[in-house]
Amino acid sequence: MEISVDKRQLEYFLAVVQHENVSRAASYLHVSQPTVSVAIRGLEKEVGGALFERTPTGLIPTPAGRALIEPARQTARDFEVALECTRDALGLAGGHLHIGTVPAVHAGWLTDVLAQFRAAYPEVAIRVVADADDRVIAEGVRTGQFNLGLTVSESAASGLSRSRVGTQQVAALLPPGSEKSGEAVDIDVLATMDLITMPREKSTARRWFEQVLQTRSTRPRTCIEMSSIDGLLPLVTAGAGYALWWTPMAAAMVGQCVLRPIEPRLERPIYLVFRNGPHPPSTRAFMDVAGAAAALD
Repeated sequence: MEISVDKRQLEYFLAVVQHENVSRAASYLHVSQPTVSVAIRGLEKEVGGALFERTPTGLIPTPAGRALIEPARQTARDFEVALECTRDALGLAGGHLHIGTVPAVHAGWLTDVLAQFRAAYPEVAIRVVADADDRVIAEGVRTGQFNLGLTVSESAASGLSRSRVGTQQVAALLPPGSEKSGEAVDIDVLATMDLITMPREKSTARRWFEQVLQTRSTRPRTCIEMSSIDGLLPLVTAGAGYALWWTPMAAAMVGQCVLRPIEPRLERPIYLVFRNGPHPPSTRAFMDVAGAAAALD
């Protein structure tokens, strides 16, 4: 039996899977709710069975629906690769790149690499989404939400590949006018100063800092706890205290603050996470730029 399914139906199907609700899926897709409903019914007619079942919490895929999810995602990715490769062969401007990244990489390493990429490929539209959870980023790459991910986790996600593209080191970001810029500061000295930080569960640097100080029978003087990384820099600039920051850090973000490495050192790798198989030209181009940056690390 010949089955006739188009890309739009698969996109609508995946949107309902993601949002567990036709109305929310329609809003996400910027179409009407009946449009999504008709597309899903047509898809169910073609495959010969129901793809969703209704529960108190929303729509969830049936066994048939679950079986369709990964092939539908792969079809969407293959279509994207085919379209962008064709445009590239024709010399047409365009292409897009969606990157998921942890905030600390977004605020430093990625800034310089994106600037290099934009200089070489100004026609590519770029969207960057920051999330503190490496697992969320890896899942976004796996499902096609992101073309690429930037993580710091040592564990590799199932079905994905990764390459090391850089290294980060914890540093102390001190208020403007602080002495000895660029010189290492001992962790015991920092323990006597006012620390501005994020909640423990959100900050690898804070957990490491506290663990090292605990072995020395002391603890940090936490004066302000912020819910996100965005609020740290303005407070340090205003002189309210210092913050722990992962370097490299964009020079524009440092501003007049003073950045000093910490002794003992804490380093971690930066990984570029990607799906196996073919990639659109813009994705391959970014992988090349990131690889060149890794060679200089």
